[in-house]
Amino acid sequence: IFLSVGAISFGFSSVLIKLCAFPAPVIASFRMILAGLVLTPLCLGQLKELFRKRGVSGFLLLLIPGLLLGLQFQAWIIGLKRTYVASATFIFSINPLFFALFERFLYKRRIPVYTYISLAMVLGGAYWLFASRGGQLGQSGDFLCLLSTLLFVIYLLVSRRLSEDVPHLVYIHVLYLWGGLLTLPFALAGGGLGRVDVTDLGSVLALLGLALFPTLIGHTSINYGVRHLSPLTVSFFTLAEPIIASLTAALILSEVPPIREFPSYALFLGATVLYLVKSREA
Repeated sequence: IFLSVGAISFGFSSVLIKLCAFPAPVIASFRMILAGLVLTPLCLGQLKELFRKRGVSGFLLLLIPGLLLGLQFQAWIIGLKRTYVASATFIFSINPLFFALFERFLYKRRIPVYTYISLAMVLGGAYWLFASRGGQLGQSGDFLCLLSTLLFVIYLLVSRRLSEDVPHLVYIHVLYLWGGLLTLPFALAGGGLGRVDVTDLGSVLALLGLALFPTLIGHTSINYGVRHLSPLTVSFFTLAEPIIASLTAALILSEVPPIREFPSYALFLGATVLYLVKSREA
């Protein structure tokens, strides 16, 4: 249930990024910093206990997934502004394939037939969405979107390993606050902060929305899910993002998705249901 709510919140990300006129590196860093600050008063006692148990070196180890997530946000938002939305959606939608490759070749796990069928449906849906939106690979932002997708995969795998014995609230606080602070140089480079107009209420509210929904709810649910389920299973929930994004774009931006995109949504939903039902039976 938590993963489903988180997947829905991911769908607001693209619209909120569009509505925020701040420079991309500023958006990427401050959505994390704001989310981390919200959690700070809720976990001060647990933070002290974490320091007592782990020491400085143990705490610094937890900064690795935070840095990976911060770099993923930087690459995604900058890349999204430099390529077609269709291209970016296609690249990120195939993230379950990368998780499957890691499971097969890194962890030497057997991939069941139903997983291959689900992945084929994912690839078909991603390509259909890409083609129906008129996407063209080869833009400067495509590499950044691919890098962002790979960072997302690595970040979840590392997060699963390092967060095992850490209270979840403390872990996500460290993840967001320090991930945002470590990538703050990107926001400072080129005078990015100087181009932020704090009187732009729409952009401020969009940034706060990014911190609340896709970050605090979305990524928190993903991190919680990966502690209890396989990363491949969690990745299938991210396929709801293009579907919810289209719905929110229609409601908020009056960008109604054409009917020709609907088969791709059906393939994404079908792949997710097939994988979840069959993996539960297994």
